[in-house]
Amino acid sequence: MGIRGARPARQRSAAGPFIFVLLIVGLIVGGVVFGRPIAEDAIVAQVQEHDTLLKQEFIRGLVADRVGVEPDTAKDPHAESRSFVIARGETAGKIAQNLQDQGFIRSALAFAFVLYDTGRETSLQSGTYTISPAFTPRELARVFEKAPSEQTVLRIIEGWRLSETAAAVNKAFPTITVEEFLKTAVVGQRQNTVLAGLPADTSLEGFLFPDTYFFKPTATATQIVDALLDQFELRVGRTLRQAAVDRKTTIYDIVKLGSIVEREARDRQESATIAGVYTNRLEIGMKLDADPTVQYAVGEWREPTLQDLEVDSPYNTYKVAGLPPTPICSPGQPALEGAAKPAQVPYFYFVAKNDGTGDHAFATTLEEHEANRIKYGNK
Repeated sequence: MGIRGARPARQRSAAGPFIFVLLIVGLIVGGVVFGRPIAEDAIVAQVQEHDTLLKQEFIRGLVADRVGVEPDTAKDPHAESRSFVIARGETAGKIAQNLQDQGFIRSALAFAFVLYDTGRETSLQSGTYTISPAFTPRELARVFEKAPSEQTVLRIIEGWRLSETAAAVNKAFPTITVEEFLKTAVVGQRQNTVLAGLPADTSLEGFLFPDTYFFKPTATATQIVDALLDQFELRVGRTLRQAAVDRKTTIYDIVKLGSIVEREARDRQESATIAGVYTNRLEIGMKLDADPTVQYAVGEWREPTLQDLEVDSPYNTYKVAGLPPTPICSPGQPALEGAAKPAQVPYFYFVAKNDGTGDHAFATTLEEHEANRIKYGNK
């Protein structure tokens, strides 16, 4: 059931604040430059108390500047799912505040803004949902449009290996076993252009696009795999096809590189640069020395030990030159685009700065690299 029943009372209670907002906006439009920040603060404060003010387009325009990228930013991309209840008759503003208070989103204002900006403020359905702080406010708005019994939400995280995706599917759809999903997630008879030339028994590791999906509770393993693969085709298919032609390589090799970049580039802005480093190494026959491929070989996303670096595996790029035999995870769009068009850089080395940013220090020579390792405390 929706939340329409609560709207008449809220419209009446918002009359006073709305008049106040009009006066403040009049000051802004009239050019009271020095008073603008104070006026905007007052408007935002009123919106937080009376979300129906967001029905006004000029108010949404002001709030849009305040919320910035928050509507499309998850509080914790790797968080687990848990329950959230929307009670019958709860208003949009109340739901937004509950989401913030319970740690699902960073900004109640951002969620309320999304609802009114997309016309969903009266369409949220009551019920008990299974959601996660990995969902953005915009994704949550979509989740709440249908009652929990009418849909199952599946969130695939960037950097997950296929087995992790299979486990998430099994958790959301208990009738689909991990084994069944893995058996289904192969090229088979699928005709997606990004799979052209791959043998039918090739695993779809790397091709199941990380995103938030909405399925009927009765969805099958085949339907889920097809949806994730179709999203991959839609989001990056054209980019990868063109890159394969331009660089005289294959889509499969670009996805392999993109999967390594995904696990390395915590700062998405470094994706193309890291791809450029690995491309430079490949061009001169230098081993990639990529920790993520070793992690894939040992089956754990953890800091590799010296013993791990000696593991006998074709995925151990400390011992075997070239790209790994397959992608090692599901890369997101920034990583795939970086791998499709690596930055033209002189670097052959990089090391984590260990300063909490996730950024790296890049180097052209081994001597520079060793100096960076000492500087940033890397072994």
